[in-house]
Amino acid sequence: MNRSPSHWGIIFGRVAVLCLTASVVMHSQQPSANASKLAAKVSDSQLHTIVLPSYTPEIAMGPYVEVYHKNCLFCHTARYVSMQPGLSKAVWQKEVKKMVDVYGAPISEADQVLIVEYLVAVNSADRPHIPTAPAK
Repeated sequence: MNRSPSHWGIIFGRVAVLCLTASVVMHSQQPSANASKLAAKVSDSQLHTIVLPSYTPEIAMGPYVEVYHKNCLFCHTARYVSMQPGLSKAVWQKEVKKMVDVYGAPISEADQVLIVEYLVAVNSADRPHIPTAPAK
């Protein structure tokens, strides 16, 4: 049987993949010797725990907040909008359209319009700036 060099390369490649897969499976099922030695060295007095505060971010109130909540918060956190710089209405329209066209968000065209209105109301470059009082 006369086999071409490319045929042997394919066979060798398949055997290498099978061996590598078997090796990974075997090692992932056995605990590492170093891991068990390290665990034996760690005593209870060396272990520390911390409790981090839990913050529930508030959703900025605005027109059509319920439409934003229904369509956007299953992918984004409530902080997502507040972390963005103030954007113009045209940019918010492009961002919402991108969520639908690129990422497949199931948002109707009617809801897209309302979401943009919400975003402009709560985080827009076009919204008037309200100065804060200086610290005393």
